[in-house]
Amino acid sequence: MLITLLLFGLRKLHYHGLLKQTAGYYDKYNTAFVNKNHFNVIFLGSSRAEMHYNTHLFDTLTKQNSFNLSLAGATPQVAFAALKAYLQNSTAPEYLIYEIDYHFLKYENNEIKNFNNYFPYLNNKTLLTEFTKIDGRMTHFYYNPYYSWPYIGFKNLSTSIHGWLNIPNQIDSLYYKGYFKESLRPSLTFVPIEPYYTYFNITNRNYLDSIITICKQKNTKITLLSSPIFAGGKVDLLNKKQIILQLNNIANINDINYYDLSSLPFCNNRKLFIDHYHLNYLGANKYTTFLSQFFNNKIATNSLK
Repeated sequence: MLITLLLFGLRKLHYHGLLKQTAGYYDKYNTAFVNKNHFNVIFLGSSRAEMHYNTHLFDTLTKQNSFNLSLAGATPQVAFAALKAYLQNSTAPEYLIYEIDYHFLKYENNEIKNFNNYFPYLNNKTLLTEFTKIDGRMTHFYYNPYYSWPYIGFKNLSTSIHGWLNIPNQIDSLYYKGYFKESLRPSLTFVPIEPYYTYFNITNRNYLDSIITICKQKNTKITLLSSPIFAGGKVDLLNKKQIILQLNNIANINDINYYDLSSLPFCNNRKLFIDHYHLNYLGANKYTTFLSQFFNNKIATNSLK
């Protein structure tokens, strides 16, 4: 009994250090899953969206108030869980831009990347429920400190200590309203690529439908986008034309818009990418500048034409 109480106490202290974070990715999680927010534009997706949509630049150019809710490695199911958990405490945005990783649609991935980062937020019951559907261990992580402690990890502990001491981590300054400024990794070099076909896995399709449905229920205008890929995806994807056609059909069925922005003129510039699928901060600035005008002209109801 004493050991159990001690473990619960230590875990509470550990989580408190993470919840004290006012910068970096834990501040992002605090905003998304704890705080009450009134952002009117939400960006949702995986690491591509997290790194491609510069919220500071977007807000400056559009006069909107945006937040990047995207999570590294997020499948449509993880993205749906994040959005639903966000809406537990926050008002629904006026606009949601969902990043479609069309090159990744065929993979049914039951992994929650860096799942231990979410332990302090599982008292958000929506997040716990939806994450448990993906990884059944989440309920045990929430209730059982004997089960959760071995998965904490040194990095997680270090981040908690930094929170208690109010000392920023190395990459904290690279986050702003959920956007991650990728300035650490080198630009794209020449790497061998084996072209492949993709298709829409049924689970991914169902959860895309769920994201669209929840937006309609909340009167949020959802737009589907595919942001820049090196060489527009033509190097990698053999059936790009077919998958884009399918995404347009899905958008038409749901009376929403899908825009393929993966082949913008600068997409052949290796200096703007860290790999074939991720822009660095220079590329993100170029893309966000383009997107901001695109948003005003094509997405916002008060279009500037």
